[in-house]
Parts: sequence; C-alpha cells; structure tokens
Amino acid sequence: LSPKLTIDVKELPFGKPAGFSGGVGDFNITSSVNNTNIKTNDAITLKAVISGTGNLRLISTPELTFPSDFEVFDPKVDNNIRLTTNGHTGNKTIEYLVIPRHAGTYKIPALTFSYFDLKSKAYKTLTTEEYTINVEKGEGHSEQVISNFTNKEDVKILGEDIRFINLNNVTLHPKGLFFFGSMAYWLFYLIPGLVFIIFCIVYRKQAAENANVIKMRTKKANKVATKRLKLAGTLLAEGKKEHFYDEVLKALWGYISDKLNIPVSTLTKDNIEDKLKERGVDDALIKVFLDTLNECEFARFAPAADNQAMDNVYSSALEVIGKMENIIRIK
Repeated sequence: LSPKLTIDVKELPFGKPAGFSGGVGDFNITSSVNNTNIKTNDAITLKAVISGTGNLRLISTPELTFPSDFEVFDPKVDNNIRLTTNGHTGNKTIEYLVIPRHAGTYKIPALTFSYFDLKSKAYKTLTTEEYTINVEKGEGHSEQVISNFTNKEDVKILGEDIRFINLNNVTLHPKGLFFFGSMAYWLFYLIPGLVFIIFCIVYRKQAAENANVIKMRTKKANKVATKRLKLAGTLLAEGKKEHFYDEVLKALWGYISDKLNIPVSTLTKDNIEDKLKERGVDDALIKVFLDTLNECEFARFAPAADNQAMDNVYSSALEVIGKMENIIRIK
C-alpha cells in the first residue's frame, strides 16, 4: 500500500478582477493582427496567445468587443499543452475572425486577461496592445449600396426602376367568386387534415425507432466497450500513457451508460453503484469497477506511471466488463 496523502485545497481569495478567466499559475499573453489596412468584406484575423504553466485547459476564452460594423465569428481555440513535473505547460492560441462591412477607421480595443499568480499569491491583469484598422471601400458591384440602417443588411438600388406595361392577355374573375369553390378553397380544408395525419404517423414511427435505439444500445454495449479496449491495448503497446487512460475511461463510462441506458452526463459513481445493485451485481464486482475508474482518473494526472500499472488497469477493465456482462445478461 502507498502511504496516505493529504491534499489541502484552498479557495481563491476574494477580490477577483472583472473578466477573471479562471486561470491559476504563471502566464503571459501576446497578440497580433494579420493586417491593419484592408478593404471592406476582407477578413481580419486577430491572434492571442496565452502561454505559461498552470490550468491552461480550464481558462475560458477572453471576451473582446469589436466595432459594431464588424461581422464577428466564433473564435477558434487551439491548445498546445504538455504535462511536466511542474504541471501543465504550453500555450492556448485564440483566433478571432472578423469582417468589416463598411469603410472607415476603427479601433480594436486591447484584450484583457486576468489570472491568479501562485508565486505572488495575488491576482494579475495583463493587457495586449490596441490596434487601429483602416478600412477602404472595396470594389463595387452592379448593385450600389446607398444606405445602412440596421448594420446587418444594406439597402440596394435595383438594376431597373421602371416596370413596363404587361401587354399579355389578362383573365378577369367576377368579384367574390374567385375563391369559393376553387382549388385553393378545398385545399384550405384538406391540407390541415393531411398534415395532422402525417404528424401522427411520423410521431408513432419516431417513438418506435427510439425504443429500438435503446434496445440496440443495450445489446451493443459490450461490443463497443471491447472495441475501445482493443484500441487502448494498442496505445498501451505504444506507451502512450495519457491516451491509453482516456480510452479505458471512455470504455468503462460508455459501457455503463449504454448498459443502464443513462446518459454519460448524468452518471456519477454513486448512482452507478445504486443502479448496478438493482441489476443484481454483487458489491465486490461493483467495488472492482469503481476502483478501476478511480485508478484511471488518478493515473491520467500523475507525473509518471510504469507499464506494469497500465497493464494492471487494462486487465482489470477487461475482467470487470466481462464479468458484469455475464451477470447483467443472466438477470
């Protein structure tokens, strides 16, 4: 047995700055923009890089307010993080893509990033530089933009402003008789009835398919878990520790989710234990399953783990899923 280890987890002190991103560690931030002199409807990419050591994966994306005349897209986030003896080290790259729709001179404000510094034990706020963007009018089209009232759509002049008189034969209908008894009149009554009937048929079909999906998930739970464990075995042979434990965890959580028909998002170790007892699984096997889960979760964040420990986890996962499959199938 390994010696008992006590971990003292302290809360972050009060006085969090506005826009605190949840970062804890030692970080710095840089930014760049790909172009400051462009034309309307050309894209601009502003890149911000947060680098350092700490909980980089848990840092939320800093918010940046762009001018109202810019069309803003969701930022793209790329994590380049590795686990070292000092913790998670690397960088988080955030790319903001925007498109200016009108000519003019605009300012993109500085990006603010706040985090808790472990060395000084205090909150720190970092800012990037502010950018001035000069936007010139792009090449025109056959449609001339004359005004903008909503910042979303332009009012355009049509290519023609005079309509010619229609010289074709025109069919006239007596007033008050054109709708009653017409095809549109009868369709007005028939279409709602047909829509209701189709809705009932589709609803019943969907309900039957949902029932079949639940049944198929339960049947294929062992097959899916075995496939994931086979991939985990390949990762074990290649010595890819972090990916190996991730795959074993996916196999264990996914198997229980499919077998018990409970979404993974609502699964906890407590309700797993209760549900397995209801299905007739004995306490000893439940304990082995939960111990395997705990060992995987601990090993993912441990600085190092030998191949023997990975072999033990792999063997335990195979054994516990095999035994549980036999018990639940019999019950």
